[in-house]
Amino acid sequence: MEVRSRVSRALMLILTLVALSSTSTAKSVDDMVVLNNGDRMTGEIKSLEHGELKFKSSYMLDPVVLNWPSVARLESKDNYIIVLASGRVLTARIQLDAAAGTNERSFVMRVGTDSVGVKQTEVIKIRLAEQNFWSQLNGSIDYGFSYTSGNSQYQTQLTVSTIYNGHGYVAGGDVSSVFSGQSQGASTRRNTFNGKYWKLFTERWFYGGLVEVLSSDQQSLDLRTALAGAVGRTMVQTSRTSLSVFGGIGVARERYSSDQPQPRTTTAESLVGLDFSTFRFRSLDINSRFLVWPSLTEPGRVRMGLNSNFRVELVKDLFWNLNLYENFDSHPLVNAKRNDLGITTSFGWKF
Repeated sequence: MEVRSRVSRALMLILTLVALSSTSTAKSVDDMVVLNNGDRMTGEIKSLEHGELKFKSSYMLDPVVLNWPSVARLESKDNYIIVLASGRVLTARIQLDAAAGTNERSFVMRVGTDSVGVKQTEVIKIRLAEQNFWSQLNGSIDYGFSYTSGNSQYQTQLTVSTIYNGHGYVAGGDVSSVFSGQSQGASTRRNTFNGKYWKLFTERWFYGGLVEVLSSDQQSLDLRTALAGAVGRTMVQTSRTSLSVFGGIGVARERYSSDQPQPRTTTAESLVGLDFSTFRFRSLDINSRFLVWPSLTEPGRVRMGLNSNFRVELVKDLFWNLNLYENFDSHPLVNAKRNDLGITTSFGWKF
């Protein structure tokens, strides 16, 4: 009875948290958009990302996607989180219109009695400020399977990734599993987890932490856990492309297969990394991360990791994905392969 009571209380707590996280302030539906050709719409501003403004009127089943440079006027009574190309993040009411006495459009952000005006091209992201947790959580799930009848070889791949965009910070993670084998032969597994937290402390500088977990039969690696703190700078930030570099110090704990001469070890490492993403042609999305881990306790040893995704949208929220991964160790501490390289394809759904 006591166990059942505890379970009931736990379930009630979970349901309460879900209910609270689903509660948000009512959104006004009298936002106004005017396009260059004079078309006018009234409804809700959903978001601006990748140079595309999502807008929904009451008579629309789904939001329409508008080219941001084609928007001549924009106005709303609600507060939005606005990200500028400079890296600045503000929470304000918004208005876009032609600047007085010029043909240039001015994007005005009103915070209380103060106003800040920038060029339209300087605005790269807009999202509603008073959203619940789930509304600010984005992610994807993709799965791939291949089979060759000649040698009965098969491979499966599953990846789940999420990212949460807060006010001035980003937190995210992804889990991936690749399994390959033959019906009459050996099989190999590769499981990974990557997490990050970046906090903006100036317009382009950020700090935070990374965590990497890797298990790879290819490299006789039962488990490697790497943690690092880092400071970075956003070098390029536009509506469609971003490039960030960062560096820091970390520690790695490794456990190899039990038949290896040195099954467990802990090392201190420095870190240099690069994040790159670009969005093209409304349906093409490329994301890449490259990490270099020079060892501080094992002179001459350098680890490198690359993960790159080439994603093409097929229909709404459904995509085809090509993934390239590489894990390189210049001086493995055991008798194992230095490279773990793979290319996978999959189909997925983004949310």
